[in-house]
Amino acid sequence: MTSIETLEHDVLETPADDVTAAPVAVTELADEYGDPARYDLEYGTAGLDVPFYLALAERADGTVLDVATGTGRIALAIAEAGHEVTAVDVNPAMVEFAIDKDVDETVTWVEQDARELKVRGKFGLAIVAGNALQQFVANDDRAAVLKAIYRQLAPGATFAFAIRFPHTSELARRVETPEIWHSYTDVTGSQVIVSGTQRYDATSQVMTHETYRQYAVDGTPAAAPTTTAVRYSFPQELEAALAAARFEVEATYADFAGTALTTESAATASALVYVCRKPETTKR
Repeated sequence: MTSIETLEHDVLETPADDVTAAPVAVTELADEYGDPARYDLEYGTAGLDVPFYLALAERADGTVLDVATGTGRIALAIAEAGHEVTAVDVNPAMVEFAIDKDVDETVTWVEQDARELKVRGKFGLAIVAGNALQQFVANDDRAAVLKAIYRQLAPGATFAFAIRFPHTSELARRVETPEIWHSYTDVTGSQVIVSGTQRYDATSQVMTHETYRQYAVDGTPAAAPTTTAVRYSFPQELEAALAAARFEVEATYADFAGTALTTESAATASALVYVCRKPETTKR
C-alpha cells in the first residue's frame, strides 16, 4: 500500500475511490504563499521540470533569469549546475527564505513585482516555473509580465514557462467537499495530508482553490486554510499573448519529457510547456 493510500485507509477509513478529507471549521482563509517554510517543505523538492530547465540553461548564451522564483527551487538547481542566476519574487518572505537556503551565495536574489521587472543586465534565458504565470489572472497583468521579461532578454534569448494543461473535464469538475491531493512531512517529522476544493468560473477562466492541511495521525489542522485563484489558458490564446509581446514560439510540449503538443498528446498532457525566443533582430 502506498503512502497516500495508507493515509486514506488509516486516517479517513474510506475507500480510495471515494476519498474526502475530514471536515474543517473555516473562519478565515490565509494566503497560500504566506508561509515560505511550509511551502518549501511541500513544494520545494526537485521535480520533473528541473532537468528540462537545466537543459535549456546549458544551451543558453548568457545568464539565467528565474521569475516568480518562490523559495528558489529552480534557481538553486541551475546555479548548482554552474550557471549565473538572478531570481525574482514579489513576496519578501519567500525571497528571505531563499536567501537563507543559498548558503554559498550562488544566486542574485531580487524582491520585485514581475509586472514591473527591471533588473540589471540582459539574460540568455528567462523562466517562469511552477505554474506561476497562472497567478496573473487578468489579461493586462499577464501582458505586463510577458513584456517585462521580453525587455530583460538579449536578442535571440530563450523564454520558457509551463502552466497546468486546461483539460475541460478537470475544469468542469466542481469540488465542494475537500478531497485529498497529496501529503508531505513537516519539520517535526509528522505527516500532513493536503486536501482542497475547487470552483471554476468559465467566464474569467479562473479556478479558485481552498486548501486544507491536517495531521495524518489525528486530523487536526497543521496550518491555516488557504485560498488561491489561478487563470487557465488555452494554446491559441497563449500564442496570441506571446505574439503580442513579440515572442516567437519555438516549441510547445505536453510534458517535461519533450512530447510535442498534438491533438493526441493533448488528451493526456501533464502540463502545457512553451519554449519561446526573442528575435535576433528587434524593432524599437
